[in-house]
Amino acid sequence: MIELNRFCLNRKAAPGISLEKTIPLVAGVGVTNIELRNDLYGSADNNTILDHLSGKQVADLLKENHVSVETINAIGNMDKRDLIEDNLRSLTEMLEMSKDFSLKNIIFCPVRSKDDTRSSEQRQKEAIANIKEYSKLLAKYSVSGLLEPLGFEDSTLRTPWEGQNVIKASGVDNFKLVADTFHYYLASVTPKEFEEKVDVNYIGLVHLSSVIDKKARNVLDDQDRYMLDKNDIMESAQWAKRFEAAGYKGLYAFEPFSDDLKKWDTEKVKDELMKSIDMVRE
Repeated sequence: MIELNRFCLNRKAAPGISLEKTIPLVAGVGVTNIELRNDLYGSADNNTILDHLSGKQVADLLKENHVSVETINAIGNMDKRDLIEDNLRSLTEMLEMSKDFSLKNIIFCPVRSKDDTRSSEQRQKEAIANIKEYSKLLAKYSVSGLLEPLGFEDSTLRTPWEGQNVIKASGVDNFKLVADTFHYYLASVTPKEFEEKVDVNYIGLVHLSSVIDKKARNVLDDQDRYMLDKNDIMESAQWAKRFEAAGYKGLYAFEPFSDDLKKWDTEKVKDELMKSIDMVRE
């Protein structure tokens, strides 16, 4: 059975609850890891990552509740070369604000744009060049990077093997992949492809969510993502078992996205979190 300390709550699972309340909430059910976000309240804004608390206040809350910060999510457009300076500035802000507490990873996501006319070779070249620069900055703060391929059709980096190839080609040693079951589903990643093309040692974090609406795959969006459910068309709980069987030893973070969750109070979040954990552990 997967131990409780291998589960993590992404703040998108409790978007209506302050960070000050979220930290003791997860501790109260025995979960010891959280993911912070810079987009919880709308467009990406690093000023909202700590809910306007100081790094010292967050550090004290984490210490009191024996909770760790697994990631800050995210640096977007990570593979666009002409945005490297903006992204390095944003990355520096994240790293500086987390100096008072232990931060393990920062997540990096690719461009989403139908207007991106770069060739696949150019996209890969720019992604590799950027990762090398992110890696150097992260190393100064002893923090690692996580590259998250996005399965949307307008994403410039959709599959786990594409992400894996970028990390390999960059030659850095402080980057791994996020394996997200929603994005695996959108990119039509099959169990056979996973087994043959993905090295589980490159996976640094798994994101789990459920989709219960039987929409066509190509029209699903983040608003369709909920906590785990027995009617999940993506079979995320089964994917977790697949990751385990392949030898994955890292964390499983729950990352729903629906705005419906903003209505949830602490008790509802606790109930859904434990229900989701139980589904993975069955």
